[in-house]
Amino acid sequence: MSDQQLAATHPCAGPPPDRALRTAVVWRTLRAALTERAGGRAALDIVDAGGGTGNFAVPLAALGHHVTVVDPNPDSLAALERRAADAGVTALVRPVQAEAAELPDVVGPDAADLVMCHSVLEYVDDPAVELAAVVAVARPGAAVSVLTANPVAAALHRALAGQFDDAARLLTDPHGTWG
Repeated sequence: MSDQQLAATHPCAGPPPDRALRTAVVWRTLRAALTERAGGRAALDIVDAGGGTGNFAVPLAALGHHVTVVDPNPDSLAALERRAADAGVTALVRPVQAEAAELPDVVGPDAADLVMCHSVLEYVDDPAVELAAVVAVARPGAAVSVLTANPVAAALHRALAGQFDDAARLLTDPHGTWG
């Protein structure tokens, strides 16, 4: 699947230009990491920590990869299952209800060629614990993709959306966390 085809099937197709640009950069980076790790294999094992409704998981499964989505929210996982069914990739997507810190227990050590942890660290009490869990499930030579909001950028985003109290809270939190 080309970058354009992937973008067209991605749930974020058609977002505002700034989000589209960020999403395109992430997809290009992920595709390069997957190609580099494939080593002739058609399908890789991917773990999406905090993957929620499957914005990344379903398109990756559509490429033929096996994706385990670990998320604490049962409603998000139900939406993931519907999205996977609609895309015809139910057999390639495995939803698991758990916290990211529980990754080694629920997927096992050395379980993934790629581990994604996108938009999770800004919501947890101890990001170091979460990152240690991410590393524990990555196989030797695996790629790890971590995305987190910069507190200033996140505050600006909320302020532009008229959420001034949330923006102020973000700027004053001593740990730079949100949620």
